[in-house]
Amino acid sequence: MIDRTEPHMLTSNLEPIKVIYDISVLGQGHLHSRARTGIFRVVESLAEGLKSSPECDLLFSVSQYFQLLDASLDYLQSNPKLAKVPLLHSSFSRIFYKKLLDTYNLVGCQTKINEASNVGEDKLFLDAVKTHLENTLRMMGGYSNTIDSRNLEEVDIFHSPYDQIPASVQTANNVQAFLTIYDLIPILYPEFLLSEQIPLLYKQTLASISQKDWVTCISHSTKNDLCNYLNIDESRVFVTPLAAEPSIFYPCGDATKLASTRSKYGIPDAPYLLSLGTLEPRKNLDGAIRSFAKLIEQQNITDLYLVLVGTPGWKYDNIMAEVSRNNFLKQRIIFTGYVPESDLAALYSSALAFVYPSFYEGFGLPPLEAMQCGIPVITSNTSSLPEVVGDAGIMVDPKDTDALCHSMLEIYNNSFLRASMSLKSLAQAKLFSWERCTQQTIAAYRTALS
Repeated sequence: MIDRTEPHMLTSNLEPIKVIYDISVLGQGHLHSRARTGIFRVVESLAEGLKSSPECDLLFSVSQYFQLLDASLDYLQSNPKLAKVPLLHSSFSRIFYKKLLDTYNLVGCQTKINEASNVGEDKLFLDAVKTHLENTLRMMGGYSNTIDSRNLEEVDIFHSPYDQIPASVQTANNVQAFLTIYDLIPILYPEFLLSEQIPLLYKQTLASISQKDWVTCISHSTKNDLCNYLNIDESRVFVTPLAAEPSIFYPCGDATKLASTRSKYGIPDAPYLLSLGTLEPRKNLDGAIRSFAKLIEQQNITDLYLVLVGTPGWKYDNIMAEVSRNNFLKQRIIFTGYVPESDLAALYSSALAFVYPSFYEGFGLPPLEAMQCGIPVITSNTSSLPEVVGDAGIMVDPKDTDALCHSMLEIYNNSFLRASMSLKSLAQAKLFSWERCTQQTIAAYRTALS
C-alpha cells in the first residue's frame, strides 16, 4: 500500500509532466545579492533538478510580474543550466511597462529641472502627470496574474516554491497546484519578526491553499505544524527534505585557501567555534555568546574564538549588548558580516565545531552544510533540527546555557570526540541530496496526477 505522504520515487517510462515553476525568488536574488539566502539556494537547486530530469517538461513564471520580470530574465541568462527554459510573459506588456517607467523618469527629471531653475510654468501639469504615472506603475508593478488560461490549458502542475498560488491557477480545473512551505514562524513565533504585517501576509499565503491543492514541506516538523494550523488533508502534504550544494559545501583541505580565508576575515591562527545565520533573536546568538563567555572565563581558555557569520538583522543591538557586558569578549568574538559562497567551505572546514542554538527552524540548512564540510555540530533539540542532525551531532535545549557551555567544552577538550563526530557528520550529510529532493518532488507530482 502506497503512503501518499511519502511518495515513491518513480522512474518508469511515463509521459513527462508539464510543470510551471515560479522563479520570483531567483529574480529577487539577482536584483539584490543579499537576497541570495537559503531559500534562494533551495529554489534554484530544485529548478535545476527539475530541468535536468527527463520526467519534467519545465516552464517558468514570476508572481510579481512587472517588478521582477526583467530581473528574472536576466537571471536566466546568467545561469547556463536554466537559460533555455522558457519564462512565460507577454512581450507587449513588458515593453509597455518599460516605456511607462521611462516616461515617469523623464517627467521626474523635468520636474527637478523646473524646480532648480525656479520655472513655475507647467509645474502643476507635470506634477499631475507624475502622480498619475506613479499610480499606474504601482498598479501594474503589483500585478501578479502572470499566467492566463492559454498557458494553463496543457499544463499538469503549477508549483510555487514561495509565493501564494495565483487566482488564475486556482480557477483552472485541469492543473494541480503545489505550494512549498518552509516553516510557520510568522504564525507560531510572531515575536521573532520585525514587522506586524508579516504574519498577515503569511496568512494570506496559507489561505491560498484550497482543499484541492497540494503542499510540499521541507521537514516533518514543518508538516506537523502546518497540519495542526490548517484544516488540510495530511495525505496532500509531502515532505521533501533539502540538501546542501556539494560544489559549495565540502571538506576543504587546501591549506592556502584555509589560511587566506582566515586572513580575509581577521580570524587568528587558533581554534574557533563557528555560527552562521542572520543576526536576529530567533537564532539565539546571544545565548551562544553567554555560553561562550562562561566557557572561556570559568575554564580560563585563552586560545579559543567565536566567529559569527551573517548580516545584521532585527534586534541586532541585543547581540552587541551581550558582547559589551564582558569587555574580554570584544577580542574573542569575530563578526564577519556577509560572506560569499566561495568562502564558506573554508570557514566551515577550519572550525573546531559549528554551534547553532536556534529556537526554531523549518529545516536548518547551516547545520547540514557544516556536516557536509565534515565538522562536529552542536545544535538545538527543537523543531526540525533533530531530523537534520540525527545522532551525528550534540543537541541541547536552546535555553540551557549550561548545557551549551558543557558541549562546547567537550568539543574543545576531546580530539577523539571531534574526530568521531566529524565522521558521523559526513555520513549523516550523505542522507540528503538535491537529486533525492527533486525525485521526491516529482513523485509528489505523480501522486497528485494519479
